[in-house]
Amino acid sequence: MSARTVLFLSRTGALEKVSSRIRSRNLVYSTARGALSTFGTENCNPFQFRHNQIRWDSSLTADKERESKCIKKKIRTKPFLWDMGLPSLIPEWKKMFDSKTILTDVTAGLTVGCIAVPLSLAIALASGVPAEMGLATAAVAGVAGGMMGGTTLAITGPAAAISLLVVGAVEAHGLQALPFITLATGGLQMASGITRMGTYAKLVPVSVIAGFTTGVGTLILSGQIPKALGMAAPGGMNPVEMLAWLAQNIGDANPASAALAFGTAGAMMYLPKLHPKIPAALIAVGGATVATQTLGLDVAVIGTMPSGMDAFQFAVPSLPPMDAIPSLAATTLLIYSMTSVESLLSCVALEKMRKTSYKHNSDQELVGQGIANVTAGFFTGMPVTSVIARSGLNLRSGAETRLPALVQSAFVFCSIAFASETISMVPMPALSGMLIMTGANMLYPSEFNYCYSVDKFTTLPFFTTVGGMLSMGLAEGIGLGCATALGLAVHKNMQLNIHLSVEQTNGDNVYGFNEALESTKTNGSLLINPDSTVWQLRGPINFVSMFEIDSLTQDVKEERNADSDDPVVLDMHYVTTLDFTGVEELVIRMLEVADDHAPVQMTNCSPTLLHVLKRIDPNYRIARSSSVLIEEEIKK
Repeated sequence: MSARTVLFLSRTGALEKVSSRIRSRNLVYSTARGALSTFGTENCNPFQFRHNQIRWDSSLTADKERESKCIKKKIRTKPFLWDMGLPSLIPEWKKMFDSKTILTDVTAGLTVGCIAVPLSLAIALASGVPAEMGLATAAVAGVAGGMMGGTTLAITGPAAAISLLVVGAVEAHGLQALPFITLATGGLQMASGITRMGTYAKLVPVSVIAGFTTGVGTLILSGQIPKALGMAAPGGMNPVEMLAWLAQNIGDANPASAALAFGTAGAMMYLPKLHPKIPAALIAVGGATVATQTLGLDVAVIGTMPSGMDAFQFAVPSLPPMDAIPSLAATTLLIYSMTSVESLLSCVALEKMRKTSYKHNSDQELVGQGIANVTAGFFTGMPVTSVIARSGLNLRSGAETRLPALVQSAFVFCSIAFASETISMVPMPALSGMLIMTGANMLYPSEFNYCYSVDKFTTLPFFTTVGGMLSMGLAEGIGLGCATALGLAVHKNMQLNIHLSVEQTNGDNVYGFNEALESTKTNGSLLINPDSTVWQLRGPINFVSMFEIDSLTQDVKEERNADSDDPVVLDMHYVTTLDFTGVEELVIRMLEVADDHAPVQMTNCSPTLLHVLKRIDPNYRIARSSSVLIEEEIKK
């Protein structure tokens, strides 16, 4: 039946009669495409695949016989990444020395390096480790992460969001245990990437990540403000206690120290507004250093630090005592989890900014970050992640290949090898000012606004994470936030008695039987051919739907004919609940399909889903239609 015929019948009121006759002669038989239960019970959220094919047969007896066939299960697996992804990376490496891009890439690398040096110093200060450790880590890990990571333009190095985890590790186990923790973190990341566990790292809800970011920003601010004022605050105080202590002892503040700190923070805030490529951090810290030396200000400075190759101490980390292994293992697992999630989120955000020929691969990213952390561990370094701030600057500077990651690492190496005396004169309040600016930028992450706009209840894990981190500790806050998010998902699923499933059918079975669906992008229409393949999503789309979304993506790629121009159609009418984390993952994976020259359409979208899609896909790369318009058409 042609599209024009169906549209004519729909307008004359005869479509329902024809459709009922056609459906009476259809055979739909199902074959299970695998099942995975996140909560362990079928009522909570078991992920199931049912692959429906439409067959034309006039024999009702044959229909019944085929319908009575047993359901077969199929578990989707991927081969382990034993080759470390080298076959796909080698072509990437060859592009680094293309004469058309090498000048732009070198310029971008130098721009990032100008930011990486002062940031690495500041993060080392926030992490409670020597300044040279931050620089040496950035130099060696930047090369490994840039060459082996799963995102072309990502920059690897010490991150402010992980600094407080490092502080806790150093306080609990001592500085001598940090290289072992870094090495073990890298080993776990490599194992996770090789065994294709990148999807598991995405199970942490966006609201928890946003809460973690806000909590870390709050703790950085409360820890650095006393240092910016030249005051030595007692340890172990939460932000509220710190504010009370500051109010009682504000008379002891050093005016010169405060001027340098807040002057540095102000310069970092306003210089980028003059031009986005200005190395604001380098200029701010450099200006503070010149002012300190010229005016003879009485403030603390970094002081003497190793120079040349003395800053790069290669050593095999020693094993800790047996009685320390349980607590050390818990610390390592926490750092492994958060560095992995932080890296994957940064790379996904970077991929959205600008597409490259090499598609982001979460498993490869874990391999690359694992190698970077193992390398840092052997050079007595600290844990690293893919850093969105430096990576974003790299992208905005026009980078095209992985070369800028090597250039910025070389810049950091040269700074510690040949400019250690200059670095030793950097005033500590200037670094505190940098961290104050960094912490302030972390207080209100954009992810919180996204979650709030979707469902106000999904922000509850955000507040429990922040509250737990500030009152109990980092690990306790993250665990409380994840438990809250999981409890909300279980409550919704059990209350509605639903499960998420994906069913493959055709255009005749799309809700509404309406081909001329109004598009939310333009005044055009989404045309669904009766013979087109349609994937019906049933149930909730949330952070525990990652496996189902991954399987859906693989099935769509396998089922799609490379020579076909038909779009991939997702029928969203039966989606019951959603959160930002799940919808964002679905959009990202469907954009992978769109990148393979397969147009993607979402039909029967609820107003809430349309609102979320507008935030995630503002350029309408995925066409969509409203379920409200379809309901109105059906009533007519």
